[in-house]
Amino acid sequence: MKHLDPDVIETAARQTPVGEVAAHLAGCKDCRGHVRRAQGRQKLLAGMTPYTLSDMAFRRVEARLQEAVDAGEAAPARWKWAWWAGGALAAAALALLVMTNEAALPGVVKLPQPQVATAVAPFHPLTVLRAAPGAQTRRGEGEWRALAVGEVALSGDALSAESVSLAPQAEVAWALSAQGSLSLGGAASLTLGAGEVVARVGSPIEVLASSRRMLSSDALFSVSRTGAEVVLVVAEGHVEIVDSVTGERRVVKAPQAVRWSDGSPLQDGREEPMRPVVAPVIPGQPWTRFDTSSLLAGTVVSLDGVQLGAAPFVEVVTAGRRRLGLAPPGGVLQESWADLIGGQPFDVKLETPARETEGPDPDAESLARVLAAIKAQRPKLASCYDKWLKANPNAQGEVLLELTVGAQGRVKKVRVEGSTISAASSECLVTTAKSLVLPPLGADATLQVPLVLRQPGR
Repeated sequence: MKHLDPDVIETAARQTPVGEVAAHLAGCKDCRGHVRRAQGRQKLLAGMTPYTLSDMAFRRVEARLQEAVDAGEAAPARWKWAWWAGGALAAAALALLVMTNEAALPGVVKLPQPQVATAVAPFHPLTVLRAAPGAQTRRGEGEWRALAVGEVALSGDALSAESVSLAPQAEVAWALSAQGSLSLGGAASLTLGAGEVVARVGSPIEVLASSRRMLSSDALFSVSRTGAEVVLVVAEGHVEIVDSVTGERRVVKAPQAVRWSDGSPLQDGREEPMRPVVAPVIPGQPWTRFDTSSLLAGTVVSLDGVQLGAAPFVEVVTAGRRRLGLAPPGGVLQESWADLIGGQPFDVKLETPARETEGPDPDAESLARVLAAIKAQRPKLASCYDKWLKANPNAQGEVLLELTVGAQGRVKKVRVEGSTISAASSECLVTTAKSLVLPPLGADATLQVPLVLRQPGR
């Protein structure tokens, strides 16, 4: 006799069977037994309350377990193990009973539970290199607060920002920039709630978006999540995707972009046109916190000729002696040298130049003293020529150095005219001339100093 299908048996357990199903059950003892067991199972499951951990809560539990393993915490007392073992045995007995009964149903196939691999690299605290205004963070279930540039984000922290860049202080070859919401896991992992993460990695990292785990140890890639859609763009290297539910795997190699919807098989991902992925800009170490909050809003700030943006902003930059450029709104660029010390914050200030006293034109005697002072300090200027000679042993040329000197003898502006020397030597002359110490003139004056740069005897 042919038995009822499992779906028909489940339906008969929920409602009174009629027609052919009722007639079959009247004459089939085995199927009546299956219906009774299905009714008992449905009654048992109806009394259970489902509980599902959110992605973020799961990451916190996972982080705590990893910390316990790393810390080598003591094993539980024997009575706790006995209690746990008793519960496990009871659960195993129930599972065995259910599986034994279900095995008798026709057409039922048991699938093994897949093993899902995750990143095992230790988590490295991340320094916030830059963050857009309004960026926030919270630790665990604490209150949200402003995210400060220069602070360290730890495992279990959640971040929310229009834009944020982070990198580890340890010698780990990965960094990321993100927008939206994310949380940091117990391993080298991030959970993306919404928005986008761009990662440059040279050691294992994992990005979790919905049920997809993106794993890589050497790649430049982007993961974005909007609603139920997840997009992976791999610009360099390759990324392995693992479905946390089914265990399905897929490798995406550069250059490639793929889109999925929640619940869809990995192999059904739709390929999209490639778009550029800009790697996070990470300054060289040692770092310092560079704060422009005291400047007039809109002041354009640059370091070593590279424009950083318009004040106010705060970001982490490389320490050392740096050439600082400030251009206030509607004003001219002012340059100076700034000594940035690693580990110490630097507040940028626009120094107002001292006003020179107005007076009569410099007399001949004052000009003669200044020219004599310039002549005495020509060895400083000659050092720029020596640098040129190291690169080109036959280097020679003529330069007209135009100096704007204030009433108190300070060199306010330098310009190199008719230069036939290298650009690096010209820049050196400008920087060196600004450091010349000259006697007071009594009034502003523009002086032209001709220089002939050639080796003696030529």
